[in-house]
Amino acid sequence: CRAPSAESGAPSPLSRREVVQLGLVAAIGARSASGSRLPRPAAAPAADELQDGLARLVREHRMPGAVAGVYRAGRIMTAGAGIANLNTNAPMTAELAFLTGSITKVWSATLIMTLVDEGLLDLEAPLIGYLPHLRFGDPTVAAQLTTRHLLNHSSGVDAGDFILDLGEGPAANRLFVEAMAKLGQLHPPGRYSSYCNGGWVLAGHLAETLTKKSWHQLLTERVIRPLGVTRTFADADDGLLYGAAIGSVPDASRPGFHMATPKFLLPKTFAPAGATLLTNVRDNLTFARMHLAGGVAPNGTRVISEKSARMMATRTIDHPSGPATGFGLGWAHSTADGRVTLSHGGGSNGGRAMLVAVPGADFGYATFVNSNASELFQAALSRWIVQTFQPGGLIESPPAPAPGPIDRRRFVGTYRRATVKTTIREDGEKLIAENETVPEEYQGASAYGIGQSTRFEMRPASPTTLVLATADPSARPTPWTFLEPDQSGRYQLMYSGGRLARRVPG
Repeated sequence: CRAPSAESGAPSPLSRREVVQLGLVAAIGARSASGSRLPRPAAAPAADELQDGLARLVREHRMPGAVAGVYRAGRIMTAGAGIANLNTNAPMTAELAFLTGSITKVWSATLIMTLVDEGLLDLEAPLIGYLPHLRFGDPTVAAQLTTRHLLNHSSGVDAGDFILDLGEGPAANRLFVEAMAKLGQLHPPGRYSSYCNGGWVLAGHLAETLTKKSWHQLLTERVIRPLGVTRTFADADDGLLYGAAIGSVPDASRPGFHMATPKFLLPKTFAPAGATLLTNVRDNLTFARMHLAGGVAPNGTRVISEKSARMMATRTIDHPSGPATGFGLGWAHSTADGRVTLSHGGGSNGGRAMLVAVPGADFGYATFVNSNASELFQAALSRWIVQTFQPGGLIESPPAPAPGPIDRRRFVGTYRRATVKTTIREDGEKLIAENETVPEEYQGASAYGIGQSTRFEMRPASPTTLVLATADPSARPTPWTFLEPDQSGRYQLMYSGGRLARRVPG
């Protein structure tokens, strides 16, 4: 799923949702624009400062509304600003819940680790031993795939954004898993990481098969209740009883304005991956605080073992774009100046959320903005929160030097993954990329992409990467990375938005 970038007038090669899913916002927010070390605050900033700063950024970026929370040294501060629902003009408050989107994956991974702690599941055991009915397009994959491959997005199954609307609950999850039998492989299991939503529906089905309970029941019983949180619900229908922020999308009839999303939820079949979990910033930070404390909730309840918390926070695989970022188990993992940051982001229909935890610093933050055109706002908010509330800071590496002559023909071609076909072609002196969505592989998700552009100009940033042609090189734009050149030098794999796509004829 890709988000628009209405503020810049063109889509970013890596959408905001995809950036936050990969944990890169933590690195962006933790660095100053100049690249210098951030100053340590002379005194602890107050909650009023969080409120004022959030309100200022919402106004400056013309967002409908946003909430933010900061955890620091045992204290949680929260703030809300703007409008929560453009249908009613209800105000945004810090107590309101919102759809967490793919942050749900960290909650689901925590649930899976409770099964590991109890000895019901071995992360390294082939899934076929637990799910004899498991099938994929490549008949050898089912015998190789493990739970670890699901939790760090290294399965290689071409189900990154493969979405089917099959209802919800154990029966729907099993139907989805059966539909995965027709999907091919982007790479052998374990070779690369490629963001795979479908793998999390499979993980939910695995948990349901092992326990004979639904994912909703399991998350509530094993994670939500032990945490002691009161505004987090595995089923959004329950959370709506207490109020929630409603997403917004660009209004095509009024450039620069938003309208409420026409549909609240992505298909509920995607619940274990991020469709129905409703929470607020305080509860999200309580969850992150539990992970920072080695699996123990603030109320003293152990949710997962210290070993499992450590395993989730440990890098298990790098992103194809390089070793600075990768995945633990559930958590996205980034490192800068020796400091590890755990994070995950999530997109919903008209909303973008972010959760960040910094081990060793006793610091974290959570945000939500009810706009899917919020790239610049989210980057600015993350940067301001870290500059204002995090003790110390991180040093930015210098910008990469300008590349010499590059053969653009190596990038040209058609790349395919489930739901999307990307074509890169030369147009005179320009290099043009076009994305085409495959509707039958993207059922029930049309509201997610409202306002999205699909055609944009790219330029080489290195012999293996492309970036948006209009991107400022000093801003270190996130590239599309190309891998596995053939004998003629043409790349066979394209890594963009956290997903791999393979070159196909045409």
